Amino acid sequence: MTGKDLLTAMSGIDGRYIEEAAPAAAPKRRSLRRPLLVAAAIAAALLLVGCGIVYALRLQDMSIGKATYTQRFDDKGKAIDPVEKSMDIITPYGRSGDAIQQALKEWYEFQESYDPDGALLTDEPDIPDIPNQYEYTYSCYTQEMVDKVNEIAAKYDLKLLDEWIPFQRYQSDIFLEETGIQSLLLPDSGAQITGMAGMLYPPYNFSMEFNLVTENAGTLMTSYGYARKDYFPRAFPGGMDIDAYEQWDHTTPGGTKLLLALNSKGQGEIIAEQENAMIMISIDGNRATSHTNYPDASEVMTKAELESIADQFDYSIQPKEVDRAVVEEKLAAAEEAYQAEHAYVPETYTDFSDYLKKRVYIPDESRQYAFSDLTGDGVDELLLGRDGAFFYWLSMENGEVVENVYGDTYLCKGNILEQYVAPDMYGDIERHTYSKPENGGYGDKIVAVERVGNQWYRSYDIYERDKTEISHDEAAAIIAKYPRTQLDWKPLMDYPLDESGLTLGSYLKAKDVQPSDDELLQIYKDCLSRQGSFYTHYRIMDINGDGVKDLLLSGDGEYYWWGMTYRYGILMNLVTWDFYLCEDNIMERDELVRRGEGVEIDGTSFFRYNGFNREELDFVAYNKATASWQSDYIGTPMSEADAKAILARYSRVDQGMQPISQLLNG
Repeated sequence: MTGKDLLTAMSGIDGRYIEEAAPAAAPKRRSLRRPLLVAAAIAAALLLVGCGIVYALRLQDMSIGKATYTQRFDDKGKAIDPVEKSMDIITPYGRSGDAIQQALKEWYEFQESYDPDGALLTDEPDIPDIPNQYEYTYSCYTQEMVDKVNEIAAKYDLKLLDEWIPFQRYQSDIFLEETGIQSLLLPDSGAQITGMAGMLYPPYNFSMEFNLVTENAGTLMTSYGYARKDYFPRAFPGGMDIDAYEQWDHTTPGGTKLLLALNSKGQGEIIAEQENAMIMISIDGNRATSHTNYPDASEVMTKAELESIADQFDYSIQPKEVDRAVVEEKLAAAEEAYQAEHAYVPETYTDFSDYLKKRVYIPDESRQYAFSDLTGDGVDELLLGRDGAFFYWLSMENGEVVENVYGDTYLCKGNILEQYVAPDMYGDIERHTYSKPENGGYGDKIVAVERVGNQWYRSYDIYERDKTEISHDEAAAIIAKYPRTQLDWKPLMDYPLDESGLTLGSYLKAKDVQPSDDELLQIYKDCLSRQGSFYTHYRIMDINGDGVKDLLLSGDGEYYWWGMTYRYGILMNLVTWDFYLCEDNIMERDELVRRGEGVEIDGTSFFRYNGFNREELDFVAYNKATASWQSDYIGTPMSEADAKAILARYSRVDQGMQPISQLLNG
């Protein structure tokens, strides 16, 4: 059982917070309503594992049954012969034999046996005649399920939760205000909570997710659950290998007795029991750069760190019963204000020159333009691309420019469009899709041929329901039917903006007036003030050698998440990948690619920027399942000696980060 699974059992929150998330569905159950929970500070999965109640309880006491699974990889991710293993079905609400545990056991067993093939499920977003309380909180989709919930709740004298209320990160103050909770942390805690979002299950239960910013352990993704013992919880039990967790008792400086649990992957759990409620806190202590499922021991949270974190929380909280009408009114007002502030207003352009002046930010000598009447209406479209392919298609409709954005597209004989996907380091896949152009984009699909490895496929249906294996010769014959047309491509920087001879390149050059250091600093500060709590650390330096100081940003103080610069009169992205700084302004990016169950390939790339041009230097990848080195993610072998020589070629430097607060308050 992962931490996410137990949080699901606790509250129904899925935990996959990046920009948005939604409540998890029960096994074999349709996810019924999916409100967005924007938590921008959280960049990866949130896990709640191994919960128990107070010092006298252990994980084993929360088991309501057993299940089996097949283990195909060891604890380092290396493939092994399949082994059948058992796991416990866990509900984090109390001891075996407690009324709430018995109720959950009954409900779980009912769900496992009811509608096993999903024949009664519906794709409708709302289910007629099922009250919201049952549909959205308990995921009932038939009257039989509603009746069973009522039956179990009555049998064990449990009250039902109301329909959930979602809280976005920008509404978290309303959650604290209306529940009467001053903070989840102690007043003298050295930690900080950012980006909190989650669910309230009236009248008292809730689950929230946030970044916990600590002094010693860094920024940790955290899940927090509170559940009253006298309410039938929204809970979907999950499987857990209890033997993988070390459990121990811990007493805080304030005298609160806790159960703590930690596994080898750094998932830490903090469990407290009040007289009438349970508090469950999960800390994702996997600090591996790639966030592998198989981190090294040096990359995970320690017992001492988990104990220190546990001492920061206030376990005496008593949320008050909320007034749903008041809460929803305040949430609606906050949502309206947020949307007004962040409303997207599409920009309009009166002609192609107007579009290019506003949408092309930097001079790029590799970009080209061409005109062609794609739709056959006697009016040329403007195509923007490079190397004979276009990826922007601009047309004029009702006096305004309409932008169509595509991948690499070629114009072929007969005015047919070919969308082309080339093989790359991630996959040996080649695809050619042919279609007719029409106003507003691509029209009817004619045919598509695709190569995966050495096998070719053909399809005519837009959904590829007719996908058929074909030979190489058959694929070549289809491609030969649509030879590419050579257009009159010209450098985009030479595009004439007006009759005076002003080109796009000279226009951009005239805009490239650099502000003073103080002005630039203020531009960056204004940018950061709008980012809220998403970033925690920064550095200002010229990373691409163009003489302009750039803004590098981090959300954890360990490696950089983003890089921005100010050129040509605009603040723009420069580096959009996670990276470490190495000598000579070289950047190192670590990326984990998962290829099916247990198969992880850890890739390391080295690159640098010369101006806005990215220069790829080296790449190596390590396949953990086969314990072998590769030169790409596909599986092209590389010797261990060559791989280690590349890795030794580049040395990380001091990242030089400073807390964002120093910049904003300085």
